[in-house]
Amino acid sequence: MKDIDLNTTVEQVLRKYPFSRRFFESKSMYCNVCACKTHERLEIAAINYGHDPKQFVEELKDFIKNYGKSEQD
Repeated sequence: MKDIDLNTTVEQVLRKYPFSRRFFESKSMYCNVCACKTHERLEIAAINYGHDPKQFVEELKDFIKNYGKSEQD
């Protein structure tokens, strides 16, 4: 997850971690179908949806880290 930071675009996350769309959807962000995903950085996406950018990125990283674990339960 070192590759994800405030400057990472939504599309970069979705390409590397396709399952992350579930995280975005849980935040009422339907980034997988939005045209902005190609250029919108996580920082701006978080702000636009009323989330604290740093906390948002940390939650996203945690989601990705724990995704496989929750699938095994």
